[in-house]
Amino acid sequence: MKKKQLCPVCGSDKLERVVQKDSIPGDFGKELVVDVPYVKCTECGSEGDFFGENDQVIEKALSTLNESYIEDALNFFNERNISFAGIERAVGLPQRTLTKWKNGISSPTAAGIALLKFLRAFPWLIEVAEHKFDTNISQKILIQTALTKLVNSMSFNDSDVEKSRQTELQYLH
Repeated sequence: MKKKQLCPVCGSDKLERVVQKDSIPGDFGKELVVDVPYVKCTECGSEGDFFGENDQVIEKALSTLNESYIEDALNFFNERNISFAGIERAVGLPQRTLTKWKNGISSPTAAGIALLKFLRAFPWLIEVAEHKFDTNISQKILIQTALTKLVNSMSFNDSDVEKSRQTELQYLH
């Protein structure tokens, strides 16, 4: 027989189950909106997750977000023709691990998910791993990547150059 649920504040059995939408924030700007249950006591007005139901909802949402990170990261590598075998060799994963993750044959551990997040956010880390994490080479790769990103973010169109020339001429005269 199921034990009757009572309000932990006043002991009343006059409980109302309420569901509200809540946003679970994830990495890379993702979020997942889920239905989160809570209980309200109509006797004393207390409300909350009195019986620990929210943990399951949140765990499932986080699991769903992790599945989307795996898919996003592996698609990112595919779109850039970055070989799964090359990544596996560089970071020391067993052969075909990424393919198994992509096809849902196996799932990565929390460490595997974290590794994918790092490699997706900083793909140049694959090159660092290919060079056996040599400090000097790693620093060169980091600086080269940062400089390339900086130069690519700068605007060098003709109108900017012309404005710069006009400003310079004004100061000279």
